[in-house]
Amino acid sequence: MPTKQTQAVGGDSAPPVLLTLAEAASLCRTSPRTWRSWDAAGRVPRAIRIGRTKLWRAAELTAWIAAGCPRRAHWQWPTPIAANEP
Repeated sequence: MPTKQTQAVGGDSAPPVLLTLAEAASLCRTSPRTWRSWDAAGRVPRAIRIGRTKLWRAAELTAWIAAGCPRRAHWQWPTPIAANEP
């Protein structure tokens, strides 16, 4: 039976590219309920919707944390410098 955990080709496990609500909340050491509240208030980066599921980019959350967790209105992903790199 397949599990929700994904594995890279060749059987090596790789860190997830997209995080669920629970995983994103855990990354920020908060509860899923608080994460939902922050999302509704625009305090976290915008999620990607796949069907009815909301997922957050792991790389974006890491960069957002490194930038000091700015509100969504002040956050830009990818950063203009990173977008122009070859």
